Amino acid sequence: MLELKDVKVSFRSERQKTIFGSVRKQVLYDVSVGVKRGECLGILGESGSGKSTMGRVLCGLLKPDKGEVLIEGQQVYRSRKGKLALKEKISVVFQDYTTSANPRFHIKDIIGEGITVHERKAKSKIDRKKEITRLLELVGLDDSFQNRFPHELSGGQLQRVCIARAMACNPELVLFDEAVSSLDAHTQVQIMDLLLELKEKLNLTYVFITHDLTSITYLCDRVLFLREGRITELTETSRLSEVKDEYAIELLHSIINFVEEEAHESA
Repeated sequence: MLELKDVKVSFRSERQKTIFGSVRKQVLYDVSVGVKRGECLGILGESGSGKSTMGRVLCGLLKPDKGEVLIEGQQVYRSRKGKLALKEKISVVFQDYTTSANPRFHIKDIIGEGITVHERKAKSKIDRKKEITRLLELVGLDDSFQNRFPHELSGGQLQRVCIARAMACNPELVLFDEAVSSLDAHTQVQIMDLLLELKEKLNLTYVFITHDLTSITYLCDRVLFLREGRITELTETSRLSEVKDEYAIELLHSIINFVEEEAHESA
């Protein structure tokens, strides 16, 4: 459905003697991967590995220096038709639900942003009141939330609203950028259960960017390991125990050890 071919991305380096310096720092090196329709692809890596940059390239926000991005075979960054096709098919759910929701908007207005996008795609008006009610129910919230403000909701409830806004766009592909990492463990499980339910009910494709192994094993069909802008391994989640790459093994062990230490301290 979505594919990266030999993608390279660099940014202007801040460590230069003059403001006109041309030295660039490479962030992604020859990244190639395909996202299959109906799957959840996990992108796992440490901070600074290039995960978020890769996500920005995937969702059409950052044109790579070199390489190709294709949505169902159409070039995203080299043709207007391809970029439009991506915009019509993709939605994004961010990590920081507090800054991605306007604090001055009612919940109905936040979800209404996604409905506006859907109306533009469909070129027809939608009954907003009924649609907002439907979307709230879809993410496990009742109609009483419509007239509340973001600060009146818990973190889990507000992330559900952000998910409802993403679903309001009627996407085929949803990119989650650390979408559960700011939530407590109990709420994380509830949100991941919701995402699995929505994926099945709406026939969605997911890209899930995270540093959390639990989320990967819970949600994802395949996992891509990213280190310093390079893919070190790509495998089915069910075969994580068989990974051969040293970095993948080291990362898995560090995450497992951290989780065990946290559990021990909590006990």
